[in-house]
Amino acid sequence: MSALDAARTDAAAPEDDLDGAPWQRLDGRLIWVNLMRLLLSLAPTVLSVLFFGTGRRLSDLWPAMAATGVGVVISVGDVVRWLRTRYRITGELVEIRTGRIMRVYRQVPRDRIRAVDHKARLRHRLAGLRVVVISSGGARPALRLDAVSRESAQALRLELMRGVPDPEAEQTASFRETPIARVRWYWIFYNVINIWGMLVGALMLWSLDSMAELVGLDLTGAIGGVVDRLAPGRWGSYALWGAVVFLLGFLALATGFVQDNWHFTLVRRFKEDGSELITRQGLMSTREVHRDDRRLRGVQLSEPLFWRWIGLTETAVVSTGLASWSLTGEPASSILPRGPVREARRVAALVLPGPARPLEAPLRRHPRGALLRRLLWAVASCTGLSGLAAWLGATGAVPGWVWAVPLWALPLAAAGAVVAFRALGHAYAQPYLVMRHGLSRRQTSALRREAVLGLRIRQSVVQRWLGLVSVATPTAAGLRIYQAPDMSVEQFVTLAGEAVPELLAEFLEGGARENRPAPASNAR
Repeated sequence: MSALDAARTDAAAPEDDLDGAPWQRLDGRLIWVNLMRLLLSLAPTVLSVLFFGTGRRLSDLWPAMAATGVGVVISVGDVVRWLRTRYRITGELVEIRTGRIMRVYRQVPRDRIRAVDHKARLRHRLAGLRVVVISSGGARPALRLDAVSRESAQALRLELMRGVPDPEAEQTASFRETPIARVRWYWIFYNVINIWGMLVGALMLWSLDSMAELVGLDLTGAIGGVVDRLAPGRWGSYALWGAVVFLLGFLALATGFVQDNWHFTLVRRFKEDGSELITRQGLMSTREVHRDDRRLRGVQLSEPLFWRWIGLTETAVVSTGLASWSLTGEPASSILPRGPVREARRVAALVLPGPARPLEAPLRRHPRGALLRRLLWAVASCTGLSGLAAWLGATGAVPGWVWAVPLWALPLAAAGAVVAFRALGHAYAQPYLVMRHGLSRRQTSALRREAVLGLRIRQSVVQRWLGLVSVATPTAAGLRIYQAPDMSVEQFVTLAGEAVPELLAEFLEGGARENRPAPASNAR
């Protein structure tokens, strides 16, 4: 919905509810929370000026002023948002009106709601508030109510997910929960061995140095003196500085893991109307995600390339109405922190209904033509880049030696082609269709047969020459498309006969009717 359409919709939104449901504000305690945050944001500048005497020069004061400015803007923006936000729940819709500059009206039909989750940062927990996230599935952004009281959050989830308007129903009902997984603290090493650790460490060192300047300390100078005494050589100094940055990044990532996954538990709750998967986690900020088992369609494991050697994987469920990616944290489809593949497979076997263990089924290897196709792409890419660099070098745009760099990278590209080929595989472990592929991330997906909406086949000129086809399975859950590239035609026919035999039978029957000779007419 564009801003102009949203403004028009807001103008057309009725002020009076035909069902008698009034418009409601967010909780008023949000004002006091933002007042405390505003006072805390003023603290760096006040302390640096009054107590440490660093406010005489602007170059000394700008880090504190930047922190104060950001805190003031966020606090004032939250106050304006509280003043401008209204929401209501009717018998058919969830409606919200918000907008700091332009008024925006959004509504979600209650029958389209797929998940209602609530979470809380430390400031919300201290004030007894929660953030309610209402997801309707698909590409539509979720509705956020930031913030409502803890009791209102529980009542909203009950009313919108089960149609129970009485908030005391959850307290009086008897639920049976079965634990599936808990956090293991040695998983920290799976999460801190990260290529971003050095960058995080460098940012941490810069931030600490800026904060130390506010109190008149030279942190980098002190560390540099220690490094020079321990390693007088230049390369030894570089190594020690790298160790300091790595240690800071390690501590930052480990702290983040502990904060996000404190008391992490994955349980299955059995109710009168079914069951659901619930994850609870968080130390300073808590989060609780509910996933209805009736919407569960499968499981996916994602193994990053450079961490595959330690058996690291990310585990997510394939379900309708759950976000498969997020810019602000773990998506709702994620059911485990990064951890070992063995634990992920054990949890997947408990999460999926029935005795089937599809992620442990042996996969059928794809033909060697798939490897040849990837090697051809590697050679073509490197030689094409080399030719482009040679032409640019002839024109003087780049140095003349640059044309050789893509050729030097040819062995690495060939190794990547081999790794990508070895990742290919598929199987049918009744009643699940299992597909695996990927170079930078090897993704193994187990999708229920009932969730497969069809088979989409693609064949390029090179694939036709090699006798290969790429198969994609569209579904209404998860990533919407799950692929099995570069399998042979015989493998495709076998897989289609196992996974979707009715579609294959209809196709073959239609082809037989077309090839059937027309009956001869009785000529007079």
